Amino acid sequence: MLINPYADGPSIFQVIAGTRVLQNQFGLQNAVVEDPKRPERLWRVHVVYAPIPGRKIGGMRIKLIDAKGFITFCNQRDFELLIELARPNDWCPWMEQPYPGVNDTIEGWVGLCMDEEDLIDDLYERELLLRAQQSWGILSPTEITRRLHLEAVADVEQVDVFMWDADPTTGLGPDPRFETVGCRWRRSERRSVKWARL
Repeated sequence: MLINPYADGPSIFQVIAGTRVLQNQFGLQNAVVEDPKRPERLWRVHVVYAPIPGRKIGGMRIKLIDAKGFITFCNQRDFELLIELARPNDWCPWMEQPYPGVNDTIEGWVGLCMDEEDLIDDLYERELLLRAQQSWGILSPTEITRRLHLEAVADVEQVDVFMWDADPTTGLGPDPRFETVGCRWRRSERRSVKWARL
């Protein structure tokens, strides 16, 4: 077990202001794990994010990147299995249930995937990098292409377009807030790709 996200208290999850990136990365950055479905595909830990309240599987969220630039996330419970801190059927004390096996889709294995919250976290991180490249911090309309591993059998390239740098309510800008990142970007395209062919 990495940590007990429920017993160790909220202070363990201090974030970098304005983001959900954890200040404490728990020594995980640059750790490498094999893809459970395709062992030749290696994933490197990029950054660790705070839990999202209300998720069925709590705990930290680990963002990973592979050699071809695909991004994915993994929940803490399943990541503990990937780095062999736990084995299937071991008791997970903070979930109060056994760890699932990698192929136990019925029993709750989630593994490497992304939902809308993960997509927003990744998009915001990319926006911050774009802002850092601008001396005045104001973004002009632009587009980015992201390679995303949405689930075990779904790799995509997604094009996101930055629409405008202003608060959606007041129209005042620039607006670099995390809370409104979804109002500044629009997905213009998502196409399936075959990882092995890239």
